[in-house]
Amino acid sequence: MSTEQILGVCQWLDRRGWVANHDGNVSMRLPGQRFLVTPTAFRKGDIGAADLLIIDIDGTVLSGRHRVFSEWKVHRAVYEERPEMSAVLHCHAPSACAFAVSHRTLPIDFMPEAIVSLGPSIAHVAVNALSDARLPKDVAVAARTANAALLLGHGPLTWGRDLTMAMARMELVEHLATISLRAMTLGGPIALQSHEIEALTEKHRRAGLAAPSLGL
Repeated sequence: MSTEQILGVCQWLDRRGWVANHDGNVSMRLPGQRFLVTPTAFRKGDIGAADLLIIDIDGTVLSGRHRVFSEWKVHRAVYEERPEMSAVLHCHAPSACAFAVSHRTLPIDFMPEAIVSLGPSIAHVAVNALSDARLPKDVAVAARTANAALLLGHGPLTWGRDLTMAMARMELVEHLATISLRAMTLGGPIALQSHEIEALTEKHRRAGLAAPSLGL
């Protein structure tokens, strides 16, 4: 079942055009501090069951014939900071990436449904193109404060209690980015009032979706 789920996500990303070449990576938690992950240097649409890897928390391959992707430490940071999370997803969804490569804040405070689902904000994490030494630590902070992150100069990262939640969050991030880009031609999206954001954030909290900084 886990294999079918992760392959389904790979096909989903490929069909939507949210990955190209070897872009993106997907992981999910298995029992015993093991993780099922996509291999490096593969088009997501070409990955088959025999290509998937089982690794430990340190990224050591326990089963599989390929190599783990270089960004595993980023996924691990989320799993260690948020032990209730069982899936992490990264891709290059175009609208979200437009914000990432422009180093622009991707707002979430203009749509009530988004705040209830994701929380009051998306984390924004700086990425050094030549060294990722700080990136896992910064992603851990992001996981503590939010349910999705925009890696600046790179792309979106989401996590969830299962793959379906991680996918839904990625879908929402890209949807918000697309709406924001279109709204810019009309002057930009208008933020909700602060008391509305607070009330919607409380709904998010009561639904049990909040990151630790908001009272998980």
